[in-house]
Amino acid sequence: MLLIFLLLLFSFSFSLNILSRTLEKLPDGSVIAQGDVEVFHQDYYIRAELMVYSPSDKTVYALGNVFITSTDRQFEVKGQQAFLDLSNNTGYFLDAEGRLEKFNFTAKLIEKKETHYSVEGGSITTCPPEKREMTLCFSRATISQKYVFSKNNTLRLFKAPIAYLPFSFFPVGERRSGFLPPTVGTNTYNTFIYQQPFYWAISKDKDATFTVDFRDKQAKGFNVEYRQSRRKELDITSNLSFYKEPVPSGKWWQGRDPRSFRENRYRLKWDVDLGDLKAGADLLSDPYFLQDVSLDTRERTIPYTTSYLSYKREEEHFLFSFDLRRFYDTTSPDNRKTLQRLPEVWFYLKEVSPAEPIYFNLSFSYTNFYRREGLRSQRFLLFPELSLPKKLMGLNSLSTLTLENLFYTDTKNGQFKDQDVVASPKYREGVFYPFTLSYRAFKTKNVHGLYYTYRPKTYDNPRFDKFDQVDRESMVRYNLRSNGYQGERLFYSFFFEAGYSTLGWFNYLQQRVEERVLPVRAFIQLFPYEWLKLSSDSTYDITHERLLKTVSSVGVGDKDNSLTVSKILERRYGGELLNDQHSLSASFTYREVKLGFGVVRDNRTEKEVQRQGSAEYRGACWSFGVLLRDTYDGVRKQYVKEVFVTFNVFDLKKFTMPLRRE
Repeated sequence: MLLIFLLLLFSFSFSLNILSRTLEKLPDGSVIAQGDVEVFHQDYYIRAELMVYSPSDKTVYALGNVFITSTDRQFEVKGQQAFLDLSNNTGYFLDAEGRLEKFNFTAKLIEKKETHYSVEGGSITTCPPEKREMTLCFSRATISQKYVFSKNNTLRLFKAPIAYLPFSFFPVGERRSGFLPPTVGTNTYNTFIYQQPFYWAISKDKDATFTVDFRDKQAKGFNVEYRQSRRKELDITSNLSFYKEPVPSGKWWQGRDPRSFRENRYRLKWDVDLGDLKAGADLLSDPYFLQDVSLDTRERTIPYTTSYLSYKREEEHFLFSFDLRRFYDTTSPDNRKTLQRLPEVWFYLKEVSPAEPIYFNLSFSYTNFYRREGLRSQRFLLFPELSLPKKLMGLNSLSTLTLENLFYTDTKNGQFKDQDVVASPKYREGVFYPFTLSYRAFKTKNVHGLYYTYRPKTYDNPRFDKFDQVDRESMVRYNLRSNGYQGERLFYSFFFEAGYSTLGWFNYLQQRVEERVLPVRAFIQLFPYEWLKLSSDSTYDITHERLLKTVSSVGVGDKDNSLTVSKILERRYGGELLNDQHSLSASFTYREVKLGFGVVRDNRTEKEVQRQGSAEYRGACWSFGVLLRDTYDGVRKQYVKEVFVTFNVFDLKKFTMPLRRE
């Protein structure tokens, strides 16, 4: 593909500006330019020691340090000789070496023929020319405007072959049908995996990819992906995967629910994007399909799949949305307890001012909370809201009155006193005072905030999301937000909040607490030096003088070397310990080698719940590493040991391949 671009430079009509030390015209009409010959043609610059142009047979011969570059410096090539036959549109380039964008290439011979290009002794790399540590070499390649066919492809590391492919055939230039490069590798349960994709350019707006997936032990199958785009507002993508699982089931099914086993396994995924209207589905034959089939780490950890139909329309004065979504929890064998929203409709009337300075907005929604087992109900929500911004003695304030109306119908599997109707006013008053302090190069930006919230009654209604949290409230809160700067550099960030309940109780972690003074929260980040970062996010019960929650860390280092120590502790208000962990992580770089270490210790079980170490060698355009990880399984009371190999080819993509898991 790169060589096509190089040789297309030779196809121009020969209208040139030539500069040289000597320029001689021979009796036959030939022109000989010698000594620092420079040619300027359109967007390209050509340099050589000698150039001969024969207008009679329309040939050009260049010799000695031939150099061609584009004016935008994205492409350049140099070699010893070049010959062009402009009448037949043929020619050759000897001992070529060049660069196209981030790719560097070499070739002993580049020959332009009437219908195609022929390349001998070629190589491609993203490493810099002076450090060609990893290269993709081939003995011969035939390049047309549609395809590239190459022989004896060898991936070399420090000139040593590490992978070989006898031949390759793939499309180039415009969208062309043909075979794409295969994927070859291993994973936890297979010693050999081979995936061969074939690309089909159906038309200008449609294409598809067919992939055959062979595994020596796990399921074997295929994948079909179809894509279509007719206009900006329309995009269609679909994906069908089908695999045949061996019977009886392999060791990868050990410990799983045997009811979820399927001999015929599939994934059906499609999406249609019409702008405001979108629809799609992601359906799996069993909850372990992605874990067993996908080689993508992110996709293997998706906790659920979904089918959906959504519509969103935004105008100047309102926003309307409709969502119909069905979730499939891949961690559940039957999905009976997964909460669905079938459907959810929202209408939001944007803020308007019926009478200055009063503002009004309104939210309305209908949601069908459905599941086969567990609490379910249909909910209508209507929240009209009035707000009044004002200034008081130089302070900014905002008064807000919201009428929270919630209506529940067809509620099942729940016992509630007032389960049908919730109608509650909620009043909020906020006063804000921003101010700035500065001393020489140090400056702080601060905002004081004082808030009062009132709701008269608690309802024993179903609780599905945050809108259902309708509890009696009469609470005063104060907070301070502050950022400090040393010149233009952030020095610290600070947040503090405290509160008082006039009711004599409040909720903490969904637990009713018979106290008036709320726990205080303080969050601070300090950056005293570029190599030092300190942070702490703590919640403290000042009534009983105990720490309820803290997430704190100390980090030192730079982009090459770092060390971080962290502490996580969390309790219920009554003192029951929920989480108590310490963690340590470090990474060190010495020349091309990077070492990493991490450990997480749970102080309740006195176990190191995770330990991992890594080592990586970073080359000029590649990397290779090993990751070892132990994860403690609290159910099995033992460690799950994993070994991974990570590698990066040409800095294009990083792969993580499991070698062992037990």
